[in-house]
Amino acid sequence: MKSMLRTETQSKRRWRYVYAIIPSRKEHDFGQIGLDDENVYTIHYREIAAVVSDSSTKTFEVLDYGITHQQALEKIMKEYCVIPMSFGQSTTEGDIKTFLSRNYPKLRIYFTKLVGKTELGLKVTWKIDTTIKEIASSNIKIRAMKHQIEGKPLEKTYRQRLTLGTKVAEELTKREEKIASEIFARLGRISADAKMNKNLSDEMVLNAAFLVDKTKEQDFDTLVNTLEQEYGEKLLMKYVVAPPYNFVNVRIRS
Repeated sequence: MKSMLRTETQSKRRWRYVYAIIPSRKEHDFGQIGLDDENVYTIHYREIAAVVSDSSTKTFEVLDYGITHQQALEKIMKEYCVIPMSFGQSTTEGDIKTFLSRNYPKLRIYFTKLVGKTELGLKVTWKIDTTIKEIASSNIKIRAMKHQIEGKPLEKTYRQRLTLGTKVAEELTKREEKIASEIFARLGRISADAKMNKNLSDEMVLNAAFLVDKTKEQDFDTLVNTLEQEYGEKLLMKYVVAPPYNFVNVRIRS
C-alpha cells in the first residue's frame, strides 16, 4: 500500500529541479535540503550525476527560493566538486538523462578544470569619503579649483563646482583602473583562472572571481590581507567562497 502511495505521489511530481552536476557513480541522498523542503538526490549517467529534487511545478520565483537554492549548493559543495546550475533549472528526469549523455564529454572537461579548486569572489570598493579628500589634497589642479570656490555662494560657483566634480570623477576613474588592474594581476598569478566582471556600483573598484587550487587558498588569503594593508586607507575588500559559476556555462534549459 505504501509503495502504491509513493508511486502515485511521484507521478504527480513530474519535474526535477536541478542544483548541480557532480562526479559520482554512487547514489547519494543529501536529505531534505531542497526547495519546499524536498529531498535532494542524484540521477546518474556513467560517473557523473545531476543533483535534483522532485517538484510539482516547473517555475520558481527567485525571491521565494533563491536563498534555498544557494544553501543547497553550499551543502553539496562540502562533499563534491560541483558544476553549479543557474537558478530555475527544472525539467523531466528523461531530459536530465539525455542532457547528461549528450554533454558527457564537455562535463568531464569541466570537472578536469574544477576538481581540487574553489571559486573565490572578490569585491573591492572605495572608502569614498577618504579617497575624495585625498584626491582633493594631492591633485594640484583640483586643490586650486577647490580653493577658488570655498566660501563663495553656490549660485555664483555652480559651473565651477560642476567642473570640479567632473575633474574629481576623472581622477577617480583613472585611479580605479590602475588599482583594479594591479590587484587583479597580483591575485591572478596564484590562481588557475580569473575573470573580471562588471562593477555593480560607482563606488566599486573591482568585481572579480578567481579559481584557486585548494592547496593555495592560504596563499590567496595572505595576499588579500597584504593588499588590504597596502590599500587600507582607500579600499574595502571582501571575498567569499562561491560555486564556480564564473568558470562554467551549463544550462539544461534556457
